[in-house]
Amino acid sequence: MSSHTVLKFSPQKIHTPASVPSPLRTKQPTPETHSLPFTTIIISPKRSISATETGSPVKKLKTTGDRDPSPDSSFEIEMTHATRQTRTDFLHSKHIQLPYSLVENGKALSPPLGDWSVIISLFPNIKGAEVMDPFLIILVPTLPPKPWPLTVGGLPLRFTTEEYVDLFDRGRCGRGPKVLQELDLHAMQRTIDINDRIFEEVVEVFRKLNIPIRDIFWFGSFWQITTIDAVDVKKLPWRIANSAAFYLTVAEAPDGDPAALRRKVPVGKDFDDTNYATTPDALLRPGIMLSSSKYTIFDPQNEQIQEVFDSTTSGILVVNTKGELFITVATHGFIKQDDGLVYHPNPVTGKSIGRIVEHIPHTGISIVRLNAGLRYVNETFGTRSTTDPEEEEGMRVSAPSCNYPPHTKIYDFLEMNSPYTGKCEGQLLGIGIRILLPPDDGTNGEKEMSYIRHQWVCFENNGHGQEPAVDGCCSAGTVLVDGRQGRAVGMVRRFQKHGSEQQPPLCLTVSATELCEHGYEICAGVQQFT
Repeated sequence: MSSHTVLKFSPQKIHTPASVPSPLRTKQPTPETHSLPFTTIIISPKRSISATETGSPVKKLKTTGDRDPSPDSSFEIEMTHATRQTRTDFLHSKHIQLPYSLVENGKALSPPLGDWSVIISLFPNIKGAEVMDPFLIILVPTLPPKPWPLTVGGLPLRFTTEEYVDLFDRGRCGRGPKVLQELDLHAMQRTIDINDRIFEEVVEVFRKLNIPIRDIFWFGSFWQITTIDAVDVKKLPWRIANSAAFYLTVAEAPDGDPAALRRKVPVGKDFDDTNYATTPDALLRPGIMLSSSKYTIFDPQNEQIQEVFDSTTSGILVVNTKGELFITVATHGFIKQDDGLVYHPNPVTGKSIGRIVEHIPHTGISIVRLNAGLRYVNETFGTRSTTDPEEEEGMRVSAPSCNYPPHTKIYDFLEMNSPYTGKCEGQLLGIGIRILLPPDDGTNGEKEMSYIRHQWVCFENNGHGQEPAVDGCCSAGTVLVDGRQGRAVGMVRRFQKHGSEQQPPLCLTVSATELCEHGYEICAGVQQFT
C-alpha cells in the first residue's frame, strides 16, 4: 500500500467581527465537556499534500480569516501498519477526511474502485464496512467507547455489532409505478436539484393516486414518505424522479403528544440554568433557558400533587413588518399554561422576562415580546475546549437559509448551542415538507396546497451511554446554524427516541424560512426592546 500523509488540525477558529464579544456560559453543560474537540484529521496520498496546491485538503479547511490553516502535526504512515495509538488518535477526532470524499452533490458514495483499505485500517478489530446512506456503518465485535467521530469522508459515522442491520428505518419499498421520470434526481451530474416545485409535483402524484400522505423527505438518493393509512405497496410508486421511494405510516412514525414532552432536565448532567437577566437592560442571546409558569400535576408514583414547570430554550431575534422586535421559543414549553408568561431561567430562581403574543400554526414556534429595556443579540455563546485554552467566538446568526440546494444541502454541517448541550455539531440528512392539506379533503384541488418545510438532522454523540448529546426535548426551540455562513437553517422541534446506543441521535427541525412566510425577518445587531 502506498504511503499516506496524516495531518492533524486544531479546532477551527472562525474570527469574524462580532457586534459584541461572545461570553462563555457561566455553567458549562455536561455534554459539551464530553464532546470531542473540533479536531480534523486529514489522510491523503503523500504526493497530494501541499499547502499551496489548489483544491488540496489544506485549502479546503481555509477559514474566513486571512491565513491558511496550519497543521498541528504531520507524519507519514503505511495504513496497513497503523499503530493502536494512531488509530486511537483517529477515533478521538471529530472529523476524519480521506484521500477521497464519500459525498458528492448531496449523495453518499462508496470508496473509489471499491477500495476500502484506508477505512478498514482506521478501526481496530473491524469486521466489515458499508455505506448505507445516510451513514457509513462500521461492523465491530464490541462498540468502542464514546464519543465517536462525527464524520469520516464527509459521511456521518455509526458503529454496530449487528451484521446486516439498518441503523436508519427507511420503511418499505414501493412496488407500484415509476413516476416523474422526466425529473432525474438520481444522476450524479444532474441539471436539477430538489426544490419546492418538485415537492409539490410529488404531492400532486399522490393526490391523483388518491393516497393521503403526511410528509415527504428527500435524503439525497432516496425518498421517505409517510402515508396516513396503510397502503398496498403495489399501489405505491417504487421510483420517483428516478430515485427509490420508501414508505412508513403515521402509526409507525407518530409525532407524539407535545403535552407529554419531558418537563424534567436530564438527571446526573450539568446544565446552564444561569440567570443572565439580572439587570433591566441585560443582554440576552439564543440558547438561554426559558420556562413556563408553574402549574400542578398529580404524581401517581408518590400519590401527591406537585408544582412543576416546563423548560425550553430561547431562539432567535426577529422583527415584523411594523419594525417590532420579538424572539422565538418552542410552543410545547408553554401549552400547559394560558397566561403566556415566559420566565428566565425558571419561575423558582428567576422572573418573567416576556409574554407570548403568537403561536405560528403547525410549526412548533411561538413568538415572544420581551420586557421593555431588555436587549438581545443573535450571537450564540462562545465555547471552550478541554484541549485548547483559546476561547472560540460564538456564531452570529444571519438570514434564514432556503430549504433546498445550493443554500441548504444534504450533509451540510450545522451547529446548535443550548443550555443542555452547549455547542453541539450535527449534519443535515434530509429535507422535506409536512403537508397541511390532505389530498382527500374534498376540495378536488381547488384549495391551494399548504405545507411546512422541515429537515432531519443527525447530531454528534457525546459519550453518555445510550443518551445522545441532544437527549430529550428540553433543547426544543434551539436554532440550528449553518457552520459555514452562520445562516439560520432551522429550529429544533423534537428528538427521535431510540432504543439502542447504536442508533443515531436524530432530530426533526422546522425550516427557518417559515418565519418569513409569517412576516418575520431575522434581526442583526444588538437590539433593545421598548
